[in-house]
Amino acid sequence: MKKTVILLFLIVGLFGCAPKKPAVIQTAPTAVTFDKFPVLEYHLIGRPEGRWQRTPENFKKDVEWLYANNYYPMNLRDILDGFGGVPAGKKPVIITFDDSTGGQFRYLPDGELDPDSAAGVLKRFHDQHPDWPLRATFFVLIETNDPEHNLFGQPDLAARKLRQLAEWGMEIGAHTYSHDRLDKISAAAARRSIGRELATLTKFVSRETVSLSLPEGKYPKDLSVLGGFKLVVEVAGGMNLVKFDPLHIKRIQAIDDEWRKYFGRHL
Repeated sequence: MKKTVILLFLIVGLFGCAPKKPAVIQTAPTAVTFDKFPVLEYHLIGRPEGRWQRTPENFKKDVEWLYANNYYPMNLRDILDGFGGVPAGKKPVIITFDDSTGGQFRYLPDGELDPDSAAGVLKRFHDQHPDWPLRATFFVLIETNDPEHNLFGQPDLAARKLRQLAEWGMEIGAHTYSHDRLDKISAAAARRSIGRELATLTKFVSRETVSLSLPEGKYPKDLSVLGGFKLVVEVAGGMNLVKFDPLHIKRIQAIDDEWRKYFGRHL
């Protein structure tokens, strides 16, 4: 029965239309030792700490805490494989970034990776702890009114950054071309926005883009717009069960209140 459900979901994805009843993915009970998993949501990385901004120092502490508490980083797309590769005794965590701001990935004037950017923090932590793989999912924007949000804010380095993330093993996800609210535009306009973004990304990243972060968590009225994606994330909701709906993946915003609420972590 489980194989049939997964097969139906894949067939729907291939034909580019959303299922009337969302498919549910569940790993084999013998394959995992956990019953739920978190998808963390970050936006700005910078100073000072704020509602939508995490300082580099606190982001580093977040990673250190996850490592000390037996979490294991994965890309969002990896959960399609039934959490394969998670070591015994570990729990998966998926770190995601929305809006592709400069603080997420920045190169310094000398060409070196900015150690205070999210990519810099993750790279340094991986170098110090090789058993913590370089995995995270970046939901990027291509062209907005704020240059800081356009492919990490350094236009001359955009291609280099996208290729570097892919080379490290991280995932590039879609966030629409210009942060378009999919509930506010027509289905044709939504398809055009998503299509333009995917066409741009294929110039730099060879791997298929399978994940979408909904701007402001808003779904289009015509769900067939989402048919090209295998995974869709929202902006809130908490933990996900191992048995999860791939078109309605919940996230936890990485702010102090949510760390306390969902992890019992007191900062």
